[in-house]
Amino acid sequence: MKANIYAHEGEGIECVYKNEKWLVCIKNWKPDNDINGIHRLEVHRETDEQFILVKGKAILMVSERKDDRFDIELIEMELGKIYNVPQDTWFYTIMQKDTKMMYVQDANTTNENSEYCEMSETELVDVRKRALEIFIN
Repeated sequence: MKANIYAHEGEGIECVYKNEKWLVCIKNWKPDNDINGIHRLEVHRETDEQFILVKGKAILMVSERKDDRFDIELIEMELGKIYNVPQDTWFYTIMQKDTKMMYVQDANTTNENSEYCEMSETELVDVRKRALEIFIN
């Protein structure tokens, strides 16, 4: 019997396993997940997504969008806990350098059933300020 072993040490995301039902990815820090690089949120219209922090510090941003505005909650992620983002919830992650997380999502999650939306400058200033307070503590 043999086990498949997957790893990713480079910058950004590497989807290491996929079958007809789900996809498993390793996500390392990349510039647009940096506190100064974040600029948008995304949403999956048909599927949930689960995140697991395995190393470093990260914040999960989750939000509803009403009247063309985001009401963004920042969740300081804890090592080894699973964070489920339900379908139709806007989200993104903020990561410090040397951070590693894993995520799992339905294999049928695509750009056709997902959306991306830029945050306003006011939203960005607010999120960056609150995220910095979390990272400092």
